Amino acid sequence: MLDKPVVSFNKFELIQEAFVKNADAFAGRPKTQETSKLLRGGIYGIVLTDGELWREHRRFALHVLRNFGLGKNLMQERVLNEVSWMIEEMKKQIKNGQKEISVQNNIDVAVGSIINLLIFGYAFHEVSYQF
Repeated sequence: MLDKPVVSFNKFELIQEAFVKNADAFAGRPKTQETSKLLRGGIYGIVLTDGELWREHRRFALHVLRNFGLGKNLMQERVLNEVSWMIEEMKKQIKNGQKEISVQNNIDVAVGSIINLLIFGYAFHEVSYQF
């Protein structure tokens, strides 16, 4: 990638013209993924693809995520429930005399719980958060 020429924009007006008004001309990904082509047999997924394949993958992903509740109040409610659970869990840990609390562990459980709720229909703390 270092041997490839690049274009940089340093004014808001130019950035807006390039990426908003002429978005199709600047859309796409750099064609430097030869390693990915060799190792994986091609460039797949949402992150590395571009063009029509990217649009198709993006459309599919957004459709699936909307079905799971992303972008709706339902998802916000699920996240807020997990945040409330996480805060209560940390309060319990403090009350039990725990000197150090791993916020990261509680965040991991809350995020995992939301994913588990979306996929399997129940949160970790409803059963057990050992995973």
